Amino acid sequence: MEEIVYLNMVKMECNHWWYKGRREIISKLLNLYLSPDMKILDAGCGAGGNMVFLEKYGSVMGIDISPEMVEHCKKIGLMARRESVTRLSFEDQSFDLVLCLDVLEHLENDQKALEELKRVLRPGGLLLITVPSFSWLWGRHDELNQHYRRYDSGELQQILQSAGFQVERSTYFNFFLLPPVWLVRKLGRMLPAFGGKTDFQFGCGRLNLFFYAVMKLEAVLMDYVNLPIGVSQLILARKKESSP
Repeated sequence: MEEIVYLNMVKMECNHWWYKGRREIISKLLNLYLSPDMKILDAGCGAGGNMVFLEKYGSVMGIDISPEMVEHCKKIGLMARRESVTRLSFEDQSFDLVLCLDVLEHLENDQKALEELKRVLRPGGLLLITVPSFSWLWGRHDELNQHYRRYDSGELQQILQSAGFQVERSTYFNFFLLPPVWLVRKLGRMLPAFGGKTDFQFGCGRLNLFFYAVMKLEAVLMDYVNLPIGVSQLILARKKESSP
């Protein structure tokens, strides 16, 4: 990975509205389910931005396929290993909580990854997943980020249930930003030059605070309702007690 790309990723995880907003949503949700002293795995930890706030719930281990990201995590005092989510080195039933945030869409075999995540979870343990939603939102952003898919309504829930998980919560987020994202994707298909950017290039500068405020509002709303549609989907699932 080129140094400039590495530095941009670290900066983005710390400051970009999308990463900050997703952490806001996840933190409020986990407060309802978690107790202290949990063993937590961040599968696809990136630069470790999520691991920092997860430490309040217990001991956190991160894995990522990028050697630069793993080394960065270690430099800032986090525990991380270079591993693939489809082939984990941990023993069975090692964790109380596993997070897999916007990772599955990058994997050709997402079911293999879910099998591994289930294996390292203790019975009754929680799996928190976020993924991009709706194939009709497919655009240049997905291609630039090497996505294999976006997940349509009910698709991931069915996969999880077949794998031995019980879905505890399923909701969308980036609800309010769905119309402009849809418009950008549609224009990108009609006018290729218009859709040549990743979504992360939108909302920088002064708009960063505005978009972050929108996601904080969604986090508050999700205390009361599951959002019916959005650019992304969040699922919290529990490994069945009877599962190996």
